[in-house]
Amino acid sequence: YMFATCHAMGHGASISCFEPGFVRVALAYQRAGKLPPGSLVKLYFGAGGLACADDGAYPLSFGLPPTEASLDAYCALMGLEIENWSVAALGGDVIESGLARVALERGGHVRVGLEDHAGQRQPSNVELVGELVALCAEAGRPVATAVEARSILGLPAED
Repeated sequence: YMFATCHAMGHGASISCFEPGFVRVALAYQRAGKLPPGSLVKLYFGAGGLACADDGAYPLSFGLPPTEASLDAYCALMGLEIENWSVAALGGDVIESGLARVALERGGHVRVGLEDHAGQRQPSNVELVGELVALCAEAGRPVATAVEARSILGLPAED
């Protein structure tokens, strides 16, 4: 239903993948011609930090760790069938782990921010975004404007 709604409205779907099986589901929809154009597959890596629960903190334990080998596994699974994908390290540091650089070098996108971040350092959200902007420039992948992002994803221009 949601993919049909995205198709009807000219929107891509935002597909969160916490485990390799989630990617297999996205691939099944892609192969069946049901994945809306402009969809973004978001690969979430479990970085082992802490999340809050009502009774305190607990360790995040899901998915693959934020490593190049883990991204290799996802890329092998997606092949050329999934064009638009991004990475995030939940409960860790997507930049310090090296995952952001590898993803950019392979044509992927990166999610960064305080919602995901955990670790020894205590950066602000502005600092995290600034670090990613600098990394994008180093990798020859400048940050896209909203119009450029729509074009990259293959979405129609807004009226």
